[in-house]
Formats: sequence, C-alpha cells, structure tokens
Amino acid sequence: MLYRFLQFLMRSSLATHYLEIKGIGLNKIPKEGAMMIAATHPNSFLDAVIIACTIDRPLHFLARSDVFKAKWADKILRGLNLIPIYRLQEGHENLSRNDDTFRECYSILKEGGAILIFVEGLSLIDFKLRPLKKGLARIAFGFAHQNNFELNCAIVPLGLNYDRPKDFRSKINIGVGQIQYIKDYQENFEMSANSAYGILNEVLYKELSEHTIQVEDKNYMVYKALAELDSCFEQNSLSRKILIADHISKVDAEKNTCLIELTEVVQNAFGILKKNKLNFRKLKSNIGLSLKDIVLLILAAPLALIGLLVNFIPFSIAKNITDKKVKLDEFYASVRLVLGTILWIIWSLIFTVALFQFTSWAFLTPIAMYWLGRLYLRYYEKAHYVSAAYRLSQLKKDKTTFEELQQFIKQIYKIRSSEGLAPSK
Repeated sequence: MLYRFLQFLMRSSLATHYLEIKGIGLNKIPKEGAMMIAATHPNSFLDAVIIACTIDRPLHFLARSDVFKAKWADKILRGLNLIPIYRLQEGHENLSRNDDTFRECYSILKEGGAILIFVEGLSLIDFKLRPLKKGLARIAFGFAHQNNFELNCAIVPLGLNYDRPKDFRSKINIGVGQIQYIKDYQENFEMSANSAYGILNEVLYKELSEHTIQVEDKNYMVYKALAELDSCFEQNSLSRKILIADHISKVDAEKNTCLIELTEVVQNAFGILKKNKLNFRKLKSNIGLSLKDIVLLILAAPLALIGLLVNFIPFSIAKNITDKKVKLDEFYASVRLVLGTILWIIWSLIFTVALFQFTSWAFLTPIAMYWLGRLYLRYYEKAHYVSAAYRLSQLKKDKTTFEELQQFIKQIYKIRSSEGLAPSK
C-alpha cells in the first residue's frame, strides 16, 4: 500500500521535473513471474525512482546496508521493498549476512516477484558503461539451482540515459534489451558456476551497451553539439543518440585527428552561444508566433502566475538546500527531486488546512496546486521559447558575430559529413 502510494506521488513529481521520460522496449518486460532487472546506474537513487515509476509492477531493491541501521529506518525501508546488501565498506564481518539477503531474494523470486539490481555496482554521472558485478548472476543462478532449474527467472537489461543529468526539465531515455531467461544458461552453470556468471554478464553487458549512450569525457562537447543539431533532440530518439555516440567513438578509436579540429570548432561555437544565453537547441527557435499563440499567452498569464506563486516556495527551498549541501553531481537531481516533493507535500497541506477556515472544498487544494503548477510549466516553456527566439534575433543583428557562428556551424556539418559522424539511419 505504501509502495503504490509513493509510486503515485513520484510519478506526479517526475512529470513536473522532466520534460519527457521515453522508453523503448518497455512492452517486452514481463507483467508477472520471477524477474530481475539489470540496470545501469548513472544518477544515484533517482534511477530507482524512475524505474519503479516506469514499470507497472511492484519492485524490490537491493540497497546498501548502512541505511538500515536505525530500527525506524529499517521498518520504513522494508515497507518500501528495500533489502539490505552488505558491502566490504560496511565491514568484512558483515559479509556473511548477505546469505540472508540472498535467501530473501530467492523467496521473492519464488513468489513471482521482481528485483532491481544496479549491475555496475556504483553510480557515477557520466556517459559510460562499467564492467558488471556478479551479484545479480549469483542471485539468479542461486535461485535456479535451489529449485533445480524447474522455476525460470527473466532477466531484463535496462539502460538509463539522461540528456542533462543535473538539469530540471530535461529528457530521459530508457532502453530495454533482449530479455534473458536463467534456464537457458543451465548447461553453462552445471559445467562451471563462475564461468556461467561471466557468460551471463557478457550477454547483459552487450545488451546494455546497445541501449546506453557512451561517450568519452573528452568527446562529450562534440556529442552534445551533434546531438542537439540533429533531429534526435526533438524526437528524443535514443537509438539515434546512440548511433551518434557510436560513430564518434569509432572515429576516435581510429585516431582520426578530425575530432581535435571538430572539438575546437564546437568550443568556439559554444563560446558565442553562451555569451548570448543560447545553445545549439535554441538555434532552432522561431521568432514567428501566430496571433492565436499570442492571445493564449496573454490569457493564460494570470493563471500561470498563480501557479508559480502557490508552488514556488517548496521547490525554491529544495533547490537552495541542494545547491549548498550536495557536493557530488550524481546525487544532485535525486536530492532535489525527493526534497522538493516532500516540501511540496508539506506546503500543500499547510495551504489546505488554512483554506478549510473559508471553504469545505479546501481538500481539493493539492490537486488545484498541482495542475496550476503544470500550467505554469507549460507557460514557462512557451515563454522560454519566445525569449530564446528573441535573443537569437538580437544575435542576428550583430552580423559579424552571427556570421562567425554560422561559419562554425557549417564547419561542424562539413566535418560531420566527411568523417562519417552523420549516421544515415
């Protein structure tokens, strides 16, 4: 009950924080039966929230054991389907307690439950896929072995991809690879357990690679420019983004010096755009607005302002606290989302109690606040678009600078086409 309630709250919060969460292959995920999700882990506990809100069946999560130490925390976390996993960092003497964790996982799977494991074993906010740990393989094979391979277990490779991992109102892509079934690896396990772990991880790594954007840090600016200038940004196409990233990696592996030239050109273009508070995405802004758009903006302005005023305080406080307290990038978005959600709930309850003095309809206050907030965000996006279009029109008036920017963009397109950095499919 608590899980479903929080799932509903976090789905609403995610719809506010992100422009789009788009999945590929989600329909392949089994609706019932024993299942383990092998997921990438770029953005701390936000990853678990997104996966839990995307997959419409209850999930269980393995989490570091030190957060379970207090009795009250243990009770709440277990109510949220979290299971402690003991790592070497929490003491060598505790590692044997993982036997209890594994037995609990076997019991969940035997009852047809689903378990989420972040198979890289750590969370770092970059565009890389790291070697997979063996924990998922051990649990999956342990469950199958305990039941003489008579019970099957689906293993779902799932790649999480953030356009701008720290940013509010950005986009997320989820890619689901080919589902694996533990029974298919029975022969490998009977020959050698350790070999079976490695074989399964190799397959999962390959599937995750095909659904994860991977870019070296030195090439990130090039990827960002090419992706934002491509149709994949508007379409939020994961496959297209991965193709662009793969082409960059291929050219880099061939030691092609064009990437050095392209990086310099991109940096020069970024320099001009930054001075004018623009980016490659906003270069596509169009100053032309229809009369209908203008009328709607004017008419919606009062409601949008109310939506801002009634929702501003909790999210502003959450941002300020996160900016000051969170030092690691991979925790930033997670803390801001969860803290903002909690503060908004408290704030909406205060509003509701205060309004009960005037009307018995006050119980609808949180619903009204939420939809007014969504209206404001839609208004903000449209206004932001108009603002970017205006700044672009001002840049165009500076003919020398705009012509210089145009030359840089032409160079980017030229190098992209001539060096195979423009995937055709």
